[in-house]
Amino acid sequence: MRKLEIFKKLSQSIGLSSLILVMNYGDLLGGGSDVRMHVPFPLVGICLAQIADVFLLAALIFIFLVWLKRTRYYPIVRLVLAIIIPPYLIVRLRSEIPFNVANGFLILAMIAWGVVLVLLLRKFPGLYRRVMRLGNAAGVFLAVFALSSIAQLIFVMRWHPGPHEIDAAWAHTPQPQRDHPKVVWIIFDELSFDQLFAHRAKDLPLPNFDALRNQSTLFTDTQPIGYKTVKIIPSLLIGHTIDDYRFSFRNRLWVHNLGEHDFHPITGADTIFGDAKQQGWRTSAVGWYNPYCTIYGDSIDDCYWMNRDRIDGNMSQQSSFWRNTYEPLKQVVREIKAPSRADRDTCTYDVRQRLKTTLDLEQHTMDTLKTDQGDFVFLHMSIPHSPNIWSRIAGDYTQFCDSSYLDNLALADIYLGKMMAELQASPRWNNTTVIVEGDHGWRIDLWEPMPAWTDEDDAASRNGFDPRPAVLIHLAGQTKPETNNYPWSILNIHEVLEELVHGQPIHY
Repeated sequence: MRKLEIFKKLSQSIGLSSLILVMNYGDLLGGGSDVRMHVPFPLVGICLAQIADVFLLAALIFIFLVWLKRTRYYPIVRLVLAIIIPPYLIVRLRSEIPFNVANGFLILAMIAWGVVLVLLLRKFPGLYRRVMRLGNAAGVFLAVFALSSIAQLIFVMRWHPGPHEIDAAWAHTPQPQRDHPKVVWIIFDELSFDQLFAHRAKDLPLPNFDALRNQSTLFTDTQPIGYKTVKIIPSLLIGHTIDDYRFSFRNRLWVHNLGEHDFHPITGADTIFGDAKQQGWRTSAVGWYNPYCTIYGDSIDDCYWMNRDRIDGNMSQQSSFWRNTYEPLKQVVREIKAPSRADRDTCTYDVRQRLKTTLDLEQHTMDTLKTDQGDFVFLHMSIPHSPNIWSRIAGDYTQFCDSSYLDNLALADIYLGKMMAELQASPRWNNTTVIVEGDHGWRIDLWEPMPAWTDEDDAASRNGFDPRPAVLIHLAGQTKPETNNYPWSILNIHEVLEELVHGQPIHY
């Protein structure tokens, strides 16, 4: 085989390999800001595994093409590959296509494409050769995309994450009993008012939420301020609705406030953490998903955040390089042989990684509450957000993709019970305000197409999407339930917190 032909086959192989695997590493391209913002550890191992996968799959494709070229079956197999590869790539890249592509349409398109190629081969061989040359040229051009992607992955390897833990001396050494007002702000991610109170399933007891409701104000017409946690929580912290954000390579969060023109950076000093600290409150945070200690650490005395969730391609920052190299390639084979099984395996891995995250956050949350030294305590829990990690049937955590949102809601109730028991046992309880809320409702439109969706989810979502997040506010000393039935933006929580840390009367 001539050198030019070898170069062409190598280029086609690496180009095709990178396109097949791009769904695993696509979020890391362009600097990977969305991935970097939500992982606590360096991405060197992940990026190296992605690069290794591109070269390993390219090597397999190259060997196959060289072998095939030397056989008498090359013309017919080449035709078959030309028919199969475009629809296969569409299936692989389906989630990135800005419109819905139905399976039936793909099958019809593949049949029509195959008929066209066979017709060209039989009736217009000259045109067929030109089409195939065009395909070869496109394959070579994809090598540019592959090399560009690899360069970007190497660039992301240079990134150094900010701290995921900040220790305050008062939180980890013996201290006298603290005598100061206390605020505990708990966010259960994706806590739905509809599922919690309005249309709760009859077989879903939530005794701890009910007990808190009996000594709190319940807001029945909460108005959401967004769809995604990454924008909602910073909005709550600074008191302005954020409609866009950027996370720099130096780990600074730049936000764009609704109705304004420019992006501006925010730190802890710009948030309720900074205001509380200015008023002499000890600040503490334990959170999921957002890098609280990195962004707001200048105003949080004691901080911990964690996210061990699955990275695309069934990879994890805590897994070995070899596992992170092997799993994405194994998943590609699974998707070809048994797509439904591949989806279930991905979901199961997702469940197991989320379980690690949640157990870790639970431990740090309870440790924070047991010290009873923090005055302004922020807790962001990863439940009842999917994937679902609790089984009501077993009364235990699950390791498999077989539970529903209602199961995770039951787990949130268990966690709330543990936290409330610790708070109520404290001498500071009568001077403690507790705010429990969701950041948004249960986004059934997002989860319904996913393999984690169950028949119970289907039944529970029969009333459609309700955007209202749940909000309960227990003011210090409150013993009776109250209800606020007026439209109430959850952004008002920021004002309530400001009034609390400044010792002002509370207005709803």
